[in-house]
Amino acid sequence: MAINGNKLFVNTRDPEEVRVIGVGDGELIDVRTSRPDQQSIVGNIYLAEVTRVEEGLDAAFVSFDDRKVGFLHLGNIHPAANNFELSAVDLMRQIEVRPEEEHAGGPTSDDEDVEQELPDNPDKINDFVYVGRKLLVQVLRDPVGTKGATLSTYVSLAGSFVVLMPSLDRIGVSRRIEDETERQRLRDDLSDIVADSPLPVIARTAAMHEPKKVLRADFRRLEKRWQGLLEKAEKIECPALVLAEEPPAVRAVRELFHGGLEEIVVDDKDIFDLVEVFLKEKGATGARVELSLHAKSMPLFESFALEDKYQRLFRQKVPLGKGASLVIQQTEALVAIDVNSGRLDASNLEDTAFETNMLAAKEISRQARLRDLGGIIVVDFIDMRSSAHRREVEVTLRDELMNDRARMKCGRIGSFGLMSFTRRRTGNGPLRPMSVPCRSCAGAGHWAQIEAGKFRVLRKLRSLEGAHKVFIRAHTSLAAAMKRDTTTLMQMGHTIEWEDDIKVPVGEPIIQAQQPLA
Repeated sequence: MAINGNKLFVNTRDPEEVRVIGVGDGELIDVRTSRPDQQSIVGNIYLAEVTRVEEGLDAAFVSFDDRKVGFLHLGNIHPAANNFELSAVDLMRQIEVRPEEEHAGGPTSDDEDVEQELPDNPDKINDFVYVGRKLLVQVLRDPVGTKGATLSTYVSLAGSFVVLMPSLDRIGVSRRIEDETERQRLRDDLSDIVADSPLPVIARTAAMHEPKKVLRADFRRLEKRWQGLLEKAEKIECPALVLAEEPPAVRAVRELFHGGLEEIVVDDKDIFDLVEVFLKEKGATGARVELSLHAKSMPLFESFALEDKYQRLFRQKVPLGKGASLVIQQTEALVAIDVNSGRLDASNLEDTAFETNMLAAKEISRQARLRDLGGIIVVDFIDMRSSAHRREVEVTLRDELMNDRARMKCGRIGSFGLMSFTRRRTGNGPLRPMSVPCRSCAGAGHWAQIEAGKFRVLRKLRSLEGAHKVFIRAHTSLAAAMKRDTTTLMQMGHTIEWEDDIKVPVGEPIIQAQQPLA
């Protein structure tokens, strides 16, 4: 089915994985994924207790949820914490709203376009915490390997149009709103809205051209949520979760929602109802955004020809058209992207290089966003002699990178055709959760995990109406894993015949539905 316009597809029918894809005129423009065994806790707020203070690191280790321990750096501690008489809740009430230009900085929020640098703190960690001290903290980054989560006492609550930042002293506007008239209008409206409340706010990019009454309603919802959070924190035992982020699917819709969105398609009724509430809060239902429930047995992504496009994100080679391509390889230190001209043949070598590099510049930003590439990214462009051509390729890549919400810094093309940029991961990309370093090539490449193939089998079986006799040819390890999971398969009622074939890729089982069972 052809897809026109800007749409969101929310696949939550399968419990093994939640997938949300943004599509613009038939092409993937954003991807969000979540799995139960890799659930993000970014944005969650906890009542936590300091368990260890490291003076040499100017940081503390904090117990924040059952046995989880996070890392709290001095720069992420509110200055008012130097008053040891303040309880965790009282610390959050040490607020004084001042104009935006007087403020030195702010925290990391879930909305990158309102992110600010934290002010430098010349004091020492012992001036603010001690073992046993209780604090309200928010998770900035998920745990990675043996490293614990990154925490902050600069707490924020994101609404549809504004971000409530109770631990700061500012009224601000997203940096991505560049029109000064609109910026001033939003500052004035927010000043009026919070006149009878001490809570500081920042207008998100989505607040552009929204009337004051809409901003006020959004602020009131967050204000009520904040007060409820404080009341709960005063009653519960430490350490404990105080406020959890929304379900992954709803959060993804919130993050990917924008003014040009035309339709949202959801394949689960419960998530459909939650998204409907979200749209009503934004005043975006009806004529502005169409919300529909995909109730057909055929999987959502297959119905709209999105499954194959999603699976391409696991491949190293990315076609650019006219025979040109990108080859993307991730290592521990950096991501390398090689630009190949293939069969593309312009009038001369310089024109061929320039045309190929322009195609690559437009695709690289999209791939970085879809795959959630992070760290240092080095692009090996085809060498160009013309300085004007090099400059145009640089400008094109920078302009394309502006569409990415992640933080990044961009360099220039060097004498060897290399150009590097840095990008902060958002934690939503599908590649790392869905692949492991290849045992055969010692990490030089990737192969699909058994779970990837398992998900494809389960999606296909669930799409069949009634019980069927099904023939499946799959990699030996996948077939063995599926045969062990007898409970899930028995619940579906199908009769399955397996053929083990080591030549079939683990993530690409061959599934054939045969006759329905009587």
